[in-house]
Amino acid sequence: MGTTSSTVPRIGLVLGSAQPPGETIALARAAEAGGFDELWVGEDYFFTGGIATAGAALAHTALPVGIGILPTASRHPALLAMELATMAEIYPGRLTAGVGVGVPDWLEQMGIGPAKPLTALKNTIGALRLLLEGGELTTENDDFVASGVRLEHAPSAPPALFLGVGGPKALRTAGGVADGAILSVLAGEEYVRWAAAAIAEGGAGEDFDLVAYTFVSMADDALEARERLRELFAIYLLAGPRNPMTQAHGIADEAAHLATLPFDEAVAKIPDAWIDDLAIVGDPDTCARKIRRLGEAGATAVSFCLVPGDDAEAEVARLAAELLPRVRGER
Repeated sequence: MGTTSSTVPRIGLVLGSAQPPGETIALARAAEAGGFDELWVGEDYFFTGGIATAGAALAHTALPVGIGILPTASRHPALLAMELATMAEIYPGRLTAGVGVGVPDWLEQMGIGPAKPLTALKNTIGALRLLLEGGELTTENDDFVASGVRLEHAPSAPPALFLGVGGPKALRTAGGVADGAILSVLAGEEYVRWAAAAIAEGGAGEDFDLVAYTFVSMADDALEARERLRELFAIYLLAGPRNPMTQAHGIADEAAHLATLPFDEAVAKIPDAWIDDLAIVGDPDTCARKIRRLGEAGATAVSFCLVPGDDAEAEVARLAAELLPRVRGER
């Protein structure tokens, strides 16, 4: 989706599982009216479809739209390439497509999932790039088979292809084969810096795009901002407490211990410092500084995930009015 200076990342809004489909267009329009740089749509099973949501956002705004992410196991790359090519040709230059492994629990519910996730990602992104550039795909591997597949309407401007990845090997792979990477929520400053270094090791150039999703809870009172987010933060943190993010921040062992406790007890014991480090919380000036530090750490874009239960449209307008100008040095 392009780049900005290293200290002022682009600001996006994630339209994901927190929003019912009927709210999508109003939120997308609110983000555009408020001056957000881009939109990102998720595909969380079984909430909202990434392709349908992206198409709607493209149709009802003029903003760039990224899909982050589409799990590779649930669609044959030839069909995925066809869908992406259609959107890219209708809305040239505005679509970015991200793929990833997907959440294992959701894939298991459908009885699908790659035996070698990273290999599957490389196979898929290679097939997508070939097809979207007008090539013919013939291959047989453990993940899919294709015989003489060629898109009848390859886009004149193929969309950028991103990987949604988190571990060191996968990040290095992204640096070598993708145009960008998407980091999941709880991507704090230390993790972003570590991820950017791994991506560089993989051979990424200066135009590589690193998007960090982050929860945003803005309030003049820091305690109020944290408490508003605490339970949601805990759900994400404790679902898989030992991961590259918690390891980069040096809290993996403590997080793993909290995950053994009853949920309510664990929520209460999450240190305030963890929420401060792994999310954007605080008053507008504090939040703006945190976002700029993510840019200094290597994020070219920071995309906001809203806290469910809020008046989402009003929250987008508030963030646009009070936070975006501070991030951009306009206030």
